Amino acid sequence: MAAVVSWKVMIVSFVCGIVAIHEHIGIHTAVADFGPFGVVYGRTGNDIPDENAVIELCHKYCLKKIRFLEGNDRLMHALIDQNIAVTIDIKNFRLPAMAYNNGRDAFDWINHNVMPFIGKVQIEQIVVGNEAIPGVFSEYVAPAIQNIKNKLLEQDVSILLTTAVSTSVLSATFPPSNGAFNNESIQHMTDVIAAMGALYHKPTLMVNVFPYDYHAAGIIRQDFATFTAGKPIFWDGSNGYWNMLDALLDAFNYALSKAGLFNRNNSGRLSLVVGASGWPSDANGNFTTPALAATYNENLMKRLARVQGTPARLAYPVKGFVYALFNENLRLPGPPRHFGLFNTNKTPAYLFHVPGCSI
Repeated sequence: MAAVVSWKVMIVSFVCGIVAIHEHIGIHTAVADFGPFGVVYGRTGNDIPDENAVIELCHKYCLKKIRFLEGNDRLMHALIDQNIAVTIDIKNFRLPAMAYNNGRDAFDWINHNVMPFIGKVQIEQIVVGNEAIPGVFSEYVAPAIQNIKNKLLEQDVSILLTTAVSTSVLSATFPPSNGAFNNESIQHMTDVIAAMGALYHKPTLMVNVFPYDYHAAGIIRQDFATFTAGKPIFWDGSNGYWNMLDALLDAFNYALSKAGLFNRNNSGRLSLVVGASGWPSDANGNFTTPALAATYNENLMKRLARVQGTPARLAYPVKGFVYALFNENLRLPGPPRHFGLFNTNKTPAYLFHVPGCSI
C-alpha cells in the first residue's frame, strides 16, 4: 500500500507538471526452453477442473509453462511426459518447519514432490514462499531455501530456487530509480538472495506485479496500465517508460542494485521473473471489463514473448506468468474472484489470443 501511495503522490505531481506540456530441468544441466510465459494455476475454489482438464487447456492454448501455488501430487503425475514445464510453490505455512528441524521437513518435501518426477516432468522452479516477505514468515524463507538447496545438491539435481515478493517489500516505486527495499524487508531480502546461490544456473527473483491495482486506484492512465500507450508516458533520467509493468520491474531492479544484491556467491547476475500479473474481468465496474482483461493479458503475453529487458536493464530479458488459469470462487469477494483466463466450466472467460498459438 505504501508503494501505491508513493506512486499516487509522485505521478500527480508529474502529470501536473508534464501535462501542462531459460528453462531448467534435470540433473546437472538445463535441457529445454519452454518459452517466455506461462500461466498460474490456483485452486482456491470448490469447482476447479481436474488435472486432465488443466493439461488439456494448456496444450490447446499453447501454454507450455504452469506455476501451481502448492504441491499437487495428482497434477505432477498427470504431467509426466506432457512437455509442460512446471513451477511449484511451497505454501508459507510450511516454511517454519522447513527452515529448522534439521532440514527434515524440507528433505521430506523434496522427496515427495520432486525426486519421483525427475526425468519425467520438466520442473523449472521451486518458489519458497509467496509474498512471505514482509510478514510473520519472513525469517523462515532464507533458511528454508538453504535446506532445500542442500537436498538438491545432495541429489545432484539442478532446479532453480526463488521466492515471490510483491511491491510491499519496497519503500518507493516512483520514479523507478527511487526503488528501494523498506526497513522491514531489506535484511530478509539480503538473506534470501544469499541463500539462493547457484545450482548450475543464474539466480532469479520472482515478483508479483499488478498494474491493475494502480489504475483501479486512479493513479495511472489506462493506456499506461494496459500496454497501449503510443509513446513513453514518463522519463526517468534517460529511460522512457511506455507501460507500468516495466516501471514496477525497474523499481525492483533499482532496489536490488542499491542493496548490492545483483551478485551473490559469484552465482551470476540476478534477474527478475514476473511471478504473477493479470487483470480481473468483473466486479469493479468499468475497471474490470472483459475487454480490458483481454487487452491487458494479451499485451502482457506479447511483452513477455518479446524476451526483452526493461529500460534500466536492457540486457536481462524478463519472462513470467499470467495470473490466473481459472476464476476461483473462494477468493475474497470482488475482483480477486475474476482473474481467470477461463471459467471453471473450461470456457474462456473472454476472447483472447495467445501469441504464437493458432487457436
